[in-house]
Amino acid sequence: MEPTVRGKQLMEAQSAPPAAANPQASRRLNLDWLRRSDNVRTYVPLLIAIVAVVVYGATSSSNFLTGRNIRVLLDSVSVLGLVTVGMTLLLVTGLLDLSVGAGASLAAIVAAKVITGGGSDLVAVILMLAVPMAIGFSIGTLVVLTGVQPFILTLGLLSVLQSVSLIVTGQRPVPVGFHLAAIESNNVVGTTIPLSFAFFVGALAIGSVILRFTRLGRDGYAIGSNERAAFLSGVAVGRVKVAMFCLSGLLVGLAGLLLLSSLGAGDPASGTGLELNAIAAAVLGGASLLGGRGTMFGSFLGVILLGVIQNALTLVNVSSFYQQLVLGALLIFAVTATAIAEKRRNSPESLRQIFQRMFGGSRLSDATGQRERGVVAQDADEPRPGATGGTST
Repeated sequence: MEPTVRGKQLMEAQSAPPAAANPQASRRLNLDWLRRSDNVRTYVPLLIAIVAVVVYGATSSSNFLTGRNIRVLLDSVSVLGLVTVGMTLLLVTGLLDLSVGAGASLAAIVAAKVITGGGSDLVAVILMLAVPMAIGFSIGTLVVLTGVQPFILTLGLLSVLQSVSLIVTGQRPVPVGFHLAAIESNNVVGTTIPLSFAFFVGALAIGSVILRFTRLGRDGYAIGSNERAAFLSGVAVGRVKVAMFCLSGLLVGLAGLLLLSSLGAGDPASGTGLELNAIAAAVLGGASLLGGRGTMFGSFLGVILLGVIQNALTLVNVSSFYQQLVLGALLIFAVTATAIAEKRRNSPESLRQIFQRMFGGSRLSDATGQRERGVVAQDADEPRPGATGGTST
């Protein structure tokens, strides 16, 4: 009995050499893996963008690659980096916190008030870390108990914390002199790396361990991907959400510590804009606003890209207003690119077919349309029930 065409194809596939012994097949598999790997598709463009900005900065200013400027760059990204690590933990879990900038300012103000009131530096640091953690615990508890969207809740909290900071300080910075300035001025032992940047790297390492190797991180990914399925699988959804908000609050407190040490004062405006920059850095690094996606290394690259752009534009005397324009455009691009990637991931359609369906009025993909047309043609060829197939007599 002769095998069918389908049978011949199966026999040829089974008798084909393995990919390891077939260089062309191996290359095709590697290229396919590169195309499908979300992390590679995120990291490579970011690295290219960082290199391009570095080249632009080096050719535009002779001070860009100096040791002093590199130290300033590493120090400047540390505050944003700490907040971004916490934001990444939240985004992975499908959460968001728009009050982190105001929380960092309030933490610095609380510590400044303690120091100017005669309290010790240790008490000031403890309170600086405890206040944002308490705020994070309160936010997480309200989100779990009431089901309110974190976006709306933290947007209102942003206004509340800003107002409290202005009322407490009388709209003026609270100077503390050289208290805690050692964090800003000292380097890591035996290197020229600022101590503040070491805080950022340490937070990145701990955040990576949490996401990759702990149950809390795995549960966070599960909740961000599908909260209902995670709950039915036995994940303590409420506990994980509260824990993520508390961890983010701890990192916000550390960011406030760096702000206080660098400025030498508790300034109510010092954390303005941190929340948007942190979201931009995390989303540029591959995190999704819908949850379930994000890595610490990607967020690190996003922070470095934003820091390099700001540093290069500052050295070439670009106004801060135009710098905000560039950062806002980057945020729009990152969110749009993420949305398109999500559509392509959840749909078999190509990008061209998606745009055709959106703007051309076609509600079906080409493959679906062909199937539908085939069914219609088949129905037209078949005789209807009750038809005689000939002329009636």
